[in-house]
Amino acid sequence: MTELDLESEHDALAAQLRAAGTPYRGGQSNDSYTGSGHPFFNVSVPDLRRIARAWLGARRAASDRELLAMADRLFGGAAYEEKVLAALLLGYSARIQRLLTAAMVERWLDDLNGWAEVDSLCAGAFWAETLAADWPAWRASIERLAADPNINKRRAALVLLTAPTRRSDDPRFRDLALQVVDRLKGERPILITKAVSWLLRSMATRHGSAVADYLQANAATLPAIAVRETRTKLTTGTKSGRSRRPAPSPA
Repeated sequence: MTELDLESEHDALAAQLRAAGTPYRGGQSNDSYTGSGHPFFNVSVPDLRRIARAWLGARRAASDRELLAMADRLFGGAAYEEKVLAALLLGYSARIQRLLTAAMVERWLDDLNGWAEVDSLCAGAFWAETLAADWPAWRASIERLAADPNINKRRAALVLLTAPTRRSDDPRFRDLALQVVDRLKGERPILITKAVSWLLRSMATRHGSAVADYLQANAATLPAIAVRETRTKLTTGTKSGRSRRPAPSPA
């Protein structure tokens, strides 16, 4: 089996990202959402997903370790889109999922800044099964992140638990989520308050009773936006309170 030339593969992906970019009023400065200070090509999410899937599909002969090494290179890349692409590769590949460790997340977060980059890694790249497979290590890692002086890592501690608590009934995810919320609920930067709200809302479907009890006991100390949005989610099933559009009737 021919080994991947990781440097040339990385260069080719970076070139695809530049080519897929569209003009943005800030030039190559990040928009207000990404906010990372990294070069920014303004590539659409559908194009990012297309590039990630196409690259994985064309590299079926690559080893698991080579796939992981490619993601690792992209996280260390200069541009915002390289980092988001790396997270998509992780989330799309069952092969890579088997190799992921909590230590990798902590290392990759050193290269990420701003909520879009942090969320791209932490909200969708790790399956609940991945965390459950080595829960003591993941729990310890999330606890460290929640206490880190870097606000991006504290946000990561919250966001890492949004998908597991939404997709799994495992009480270990729920209990750690409430522990992390309790630790960070007094912070008022939007990077944290919005993540607190997101995590509580993510828990609402599978862990609604625990969330309702926690909200009742802690409403006075939680960010107001988290209280408002979570109560709405518990009551209506949506963040905004607006009903979801019903599916069209069969013809």
